[in-house]
Amino acid sequence: MICRVRRRDIDAYQAVMEREGEGGRQRGFFVSFGYTKDAFDECTRFQKRTGRIIKLLTVQEILDEEHVQKM
Repeated sequence: MICRVRRRDIDAYQAVMEREGEGGRQRGFFVSFGYTKDAFDECTRFQKRTGRIIKLLTVQEILDEEHVQKM
């Protein structure tokens, strides 16, 4: 069974980014095997509220040769 990242996981990551203050990182990356719809929705809400971006990547995307070439 592969667990997917949920909203509460994104909430915890947001808290770390917000603790850094306004001068902190503006973009974060989260890597997992999968995500719930609520996780994606929370990232969108966070970006609208703070202007900071959390990019959700899957392991498959990272392993995909075409994706790696774009980096």
